[in-house]
Amino acid sequence: MLLHGLAAPGAASPAVLSSPAVWVLATLRWLLFAGLSGALGGLAGRGLSRQYKGDFPGPLPTPWALRSSLLGLAAAAGLVVVAAGGGSLATGLAHPSVPRLTSASPGVIAMVEFGAFAAAAALLRWRLPGLSVVPLLAVVAAEGVRAHPEGIILVGGALLTYAHLLPAALWAGMLGYVLRTAIAWRSDPAAMRGLVRLYGTAAAWLFALVVSTGVVSALVLVPLGSLLTTAYGIVLVVKAVLVAVAAALAVAGRVWLRHQPAAGAGPARATKLEFGVLAAALAVTGLLTALTPPATPVTPAAARSATGSPAGDLVRHGRRPGAGAVPAAHVGPGRPSHVGRNQ
Repeated sequence: MLLHGLAAPGAASPAVLSSPAVWVLATLRWLLFAGLSGALGGLAGRGLSRQYKGDFPGPLPTPWALRSSLLGLAAAAGLVVVAAGGGSLATGLAHPSVPRLTSASPGVIAMVEFGAFAAAAALLRWRLPGLSVVPLLAVVAAEGVRAHPEGIILVGGALLTYAHLLPAALWAGMLGYVLRTAIAWRSDPAAMRGLVRLYGTAAAWLFALVVSTGVVSALVLVPLGSLLTTAYGIVLVVKAVLVAVAAALAVAGRVWLRHQPAAGAGPARATKLEFGVLAAALAVTGLLTALTPPATPVTPAAARSATGSPAGDLVRHGRRPGAGAVPAAHVGPGRPSHVGRNQ
């Protein structure tokens, strides 16, 4: 694959993207972000739809917040198992270790996220959607503590992650809910277009926040010379392209709706594609969290592996459990590899 084996001296060893542990972690992170977006963004989407001033051609759909919270709960459980297995999902299932789980911050954060999603699911099951927002925001807070920028700029890095992750989750989740509502209202094109325009205004602000905080985060995490020479930098470029494509599709979808007065017209294909591209962007974000950025952390703890475990340390230094050391040519001359910290 294109990204296989790309590394800058002292940045990432060729084992990063070829390691199954990285892809397991990336998949779990993707599912966690998808669950957060579906729950938090779905609730926000219903709240936004209630602000529509015209006649409602039908009832608003129920947000998929409960099932999304359960998805996030399952993903967080997987991250807990990985941490308990010292970076290995198989080991975590067969021989989980509580000390491994609680001795490093990734394990503790995974447990916090598991508890937050469980609380949100319980509150949603008890029909208390307003209160469920609190534990969902706790997931965002936990992600800010865990994320890469916090290791580079203490406190400020966490705030930067909050300002990036929250609007991104709302953008994707609200779009999914508005699409469902627009399909349900397709027999009334005027109401459908009015709802999509209402969402478009909110999405424009969310997009501006995502882009501005994303640019700042990229400047913090990736030196310009490492942007196209490291796996992290190239994956970040892929994410930026996906966000740009989503924005272009959003504009195309709004233009299409403006010129479709015919009865029975549904949401534009571009709007549906926008949702798919945002889902892909979340997947790429999950992969980024499993890689280590080229920027040098301000504290040794910030350079820990994805799980903060002995097995993660082996991956960080280019070795797998039971395998020999990687030749020196696979690591930057005179500098240790520091692959694997969880974003």
